[in-house]
Amino acid sequence: MKYLAFIGTEGAMPEEAVAVMNRGFPAYLEEIDRRQLWRLGRELDLPHTAATVRVRDGETLVTDGPFLETKEHVAGIDLFEVSGLDEAIEIEAMSPVAQFLPFEIRPFRQGPRLGPGVDAFGDHDDSAGIPYLLIVWAGGIPAALLDEPAVLQETESWRQDLDARGAYVLGGALGGPETSTTIRFRDGQMQLIDGPFLDIDQFIDGVDVVRCADRGQALALAATHPFARYHAIEVRSFYSEAAHQGPQPAG
Repeated sequence: MKYLAFIGTEGAMPEEAVAVMNRGFPAYLEEIDRRQLWRLGRELDLPHTAATVRVRDGETLVTDGPFLETKEHVAGIDLFEVSGLDEAIEIEAMSPVAQFLPFEIRPFRQGPRLGPGVDAFGDHDDSAGIPYLLIVWAGGIPAALLDEPAVLQETESWRQDLDARGAYVLGGALGGPETSTTIRFRDGQMQLIDGPFLDIDQFIDGVDVVRCADRGQALALAATHPFARYHAIEVRSFYSEAAHQGPQPAG
């Protein structure tokens, strides 16, 4: 089964914590490779670089900043394939990052869709374009106003089109918040919490990673996401040398 993990954070880590994580990574990655668990992980840029896109009555509304103004926020993602939830918890709890930051583990409903550029993305090769994460934040829309199966089908067609254009990296619909398991360490002891790491009414319904030439193109693309008509799409770039050096060609 393929799972996605969201890494949470409240901000910059102390230097000593960063040093501990850096020392632990080689052994952790070696173990992942030894067990042949397909995995990638990428860090997101800071929340203030985000924008939130909604489409209402045919009009695109863009607000600067993340969808949520909370103390904790999503700092990155891991994608991996394991036998089930128990192994997912075991693998993520081994990460040196988990000693300091919460990990929310969520299964994909189906899939996910993996584009041809997924390996390059996992290798931090952003020469084909800047990678952006599109987060579908759900909640607050009455079920009667949303034909979810129809919109999910429309979204899959949207992904197929981007895939054919070489702009799609990976993504898919996630299990609901009730399928989430959050790992937190307290005084060296692992705690497992049912539910997302953010205790709020809204929840992440799905994610898509796309490659774009720049932020403007990413926002325009997010406005074409079928769920933008009903929910909010948070757009944030992954940390990338390309993103910090200016626009790059979108392959």
